[in-house]
Amino acid sequence: MIGLLVLFASLIVAGWLVAYMGSQKPVSAAHPLNQADALKLAGDLEGAIAIYRQSDDPAAKEGIALCLAHLGRDLSEARRLMEWMIANHPQIQEFQALGLAYILLAQGDRDAAMRLYEDNVVLLETRFRDDYTDPDPSLAETLWMYATLAEESGDIVRAAALRKKISAWAPGTYFDRR
Repeated sequence: MIGLLVLFASLIVAGWLVAYMGSQKPVSAAHPLNQADALKLAGDLEGAIAIYRQSDDPAAKEGIALCLAHLGRDLSEARRLMEWMIANHPQIQEFQALGLAYILLAQGDRDAAMRLYEDNVVLLETRFRDDYTDPDPSLAETLWMYATLAEESGDIVRAAALRKKISAWAPGTYFDRR
């Protein structure tokens, strides 16, 4: 009888702990940045910008900057936002440099874009060879910018391989369809 009571009490405590731990875990799918990123992958850049603008997360500035560059508008604002992000919240710096190079290219400053790209291409190659090897749809935009700049630099083979990776990792997304 005591054994059953101990078992019953243990099950109640375990159930309570599971429920408590589950309530402590944030729901990442509902996070505004995740929502905006999902809209961007779907090709709704305007919707993504609207959600990014509602967020006070600094990473939203980078999202806005890249959406503006994809749309080809407000490129001075896109550049300002990306430069601010790099200066104030450096993350994976070669990815941020790639984003800035992409914005510079969209602005028509090919020389500056190529200098920045060339300064970071070895790091980018290393990241995708060593660190980011598993299919990840969230990297489709980075791969697309990388392919665009590789092609602009004359590296058609690399650009084609990167575009093939986008199709494998994020089929049907905006970046796959572009």
